[in-house]
Amino acid sequence: PEDSLSFFLVFSIDAEAMDRELMVGFKDDVNRFLPVGLFSRLLGKSVAWSQATRGKRPLLSKHRADLSFGIHRFVIEELPGERCIRVRVASQAPKNIMTRLEMLAGHVIRECMPRLSCFVMVPCTGRLGVREEPSHLVNIAKLVARKPTWSDGVWLGSECLEEGQIQKRFDMWLPSMGLREDGYDVFFSYRQGKVDSSIVEMLCDSLTWQSLGERRRRVEVFWDRIRLETGKFFDLSFMEAMLKSSGVTPIVSLEALKRMQGIKAESPIDNVLLEWVLALEIHEALGNDRFFILPIMFGRIGSRIGED
Repeated sequence: PEDSLSFFLVFSIDAEAMDRELMVGFKDDVNRFLPVGLFSRLLGKSVAWSQATRGKRPLLSKHRADLSFGIHRFVIEELPGERCIRVRVASQAPKNIMTRLEMLAGHVIRECMPRLSCFVMVPCTGRLGVREEPSHLVNIAKLVARKPTWSDGVWLGSECLEEGQIQKRFDMWLPSMGLREDGYDVFFSYRQGKVDSSIVEMLCDSLTWQSLGERRRRVEVFWDRIRLETGKFFDLSFMEAMLKSSGVTPIVSLEALKRMQGIKAESPIDNVLLEWVLALEIHEALGNDRFFILPIMFGRIGSRIGED
């Protein structure tokens, strides 16, 4: 894609050495390790996720693939000489692709390469031309971890960036912080778990680049994994986000309901049940025209709560 943004997946068996520096040279591959087979395994999981999110038909080759998650297009390319993987994103939501590929790389590592660590790095200039190589890469997780000290300035080589400059240069890669003032089109309420979480992830990937209205703006989705700031009171943040949403989609699964079985007055607060009750209260107050509830229900056919 001509109009794209690039990030890099860098791997190492010496995580401490890799995580020591905020910025490294692109050609500085001393601590990098790109095992044979890792790219193909990551590609396999990426194709599976593309199919799960109804992505476009992939174009595959040995060291390169043109894929999409939902309608988020990207090109992923193995760079054996630099011992890393480059991803070029042709989408206005590059963080979605970055987050998903980092997760999929983590799955590959846990399955067959447990000593390996994955680092997401971005060009020190923020952006790159399609055929341009970066001079240096910035460890995005380490940059985010230093956020409390951004006001003191962050040194990238001989350049000291102020907080506003950091936000401007790396905004497309920085995680979402806090709740949107303009609210959300849909709020997903679900029980954390392997199946339920995976379904919400696929729904988010499918929805976040759909368009609405005459201006064809994108669908804004509230998903707690990317919308809530560390250190916030989660129950209050959930409530505020729901009040700012056009509606709620509860994920009503057997696993979600199991924990609600036998709840008593003295039982600990069940946040999922709390969200569903709040959704009903908001719906009753605002009505169908201003607030919707669209549940997604699934489970084993003929199963009952309490059965194995």
